[in-house]
Amino acid sequence: MAGFSSEVTEREWKEVTRTRAPNRIVWIALLALVGCDRTANRESTAADGTGGIEVEVVGPGVISTELPEFASAFSPDGDTIYFNRTPSDRSSIGLFYSVHTDSGWSESRPFPPTQGITAIDPFLSSDGRRLFFATPRVREISGNESLSIWFVERTHSGWSELQEIGEPINSDSTDYFLSLATDGTVAFSSTRNRTLGIYISSPSPSGWSDPELLTLEGAPDASNPLISPDGTLMVVSATSEDGSSDLMVACRIEKGWSRPRALPDPVNSRFAEFAPAIAGDYLYYTSERPGIVGPSPDSIRPPGDLYRTPIRVLSDMCQP
Repeated sequence: MAGFSSEVTEREWKEVTRTRAPNRIVWIALLALVGCDRTANRESTAADGTGGIEVEVVGPGVISTELPEFASAFSPDGDTIYFNRTPSDRSSIGLFYSVHTDSGWSESRPFPPTQGITAIDPFLSSDGRRLFFATPRVREISGNESLSIWFVERTHSGWSELQEIGEPINSDSTDYFLSLATDGTVAFSSTRNRTLGIYISSPSPSGWSDPELLTLEGAPDASNPLISPDGTLMVVSATSEDGSSDLMVACRIEKGWSRPRALPDPVNSRFAEFAPAIAGDYLYYTSERPGIVGPSPDSIRPPGDLYRTPIRVLSDMCQP
């Protein structure tokens, strides 16, 4: 296996974060269709046109803590969560996991296959067999080192060694935040062609087709693409009219994808929202609103926590 670095290069960090809110950290992508309906503390409730929308902090004090957490993926039975956490100074990024028991979520621990390296944006296949993430490693094909998509595969004895997803998903540029529909369609972010954008690739006899750049009207800086398991909608993070990073949804239409629309309050806030994931009946995401830690001074970036809201907020926006 080729060597690797535990740090994202300065050039990659600037490329990946330049379209985010100020000082935004590398984000996440997540999860295919899984069953998860675990306890969480209610953060706030607001009304929309069809009824109340509940927004909850996930695993307060255990998963969401005073440290920055972002991105998540769940096992098919909903009993295991994989997520990113950084120390308070954001000097490194680790992939952690926690198991749900009768007494709640267990103490989070580093995910063994990625311990000691940078591994961001976890996404678990719907059958729970492959856990994808982005990591800065020397690529086996090109020999270049950059942030790219790798995975580990579940075996009878645990998890496999790290494996590169390879071409055409990976390129000589920065590739990250992969999501996967159940039919094999892949959506991910990439800086190939010297432009940060969302790319789509379909399954083919040889693996996947050549990725195509997805242009979403009104959201040129969209990133963090989460394609739904059935492929009918996509949640992205993009800059809103007030300049913050919001979650938006684009619906699959006859001629491609609709213009993304911002999710309603309180899913979005005046703080940054990003790294969407779908698990069971919920949309999971990261928000830097005051949560476990109260309001931060303007000069200090809020740590961010994991949140969830009922998934119907998405389906309601894609009704004919």
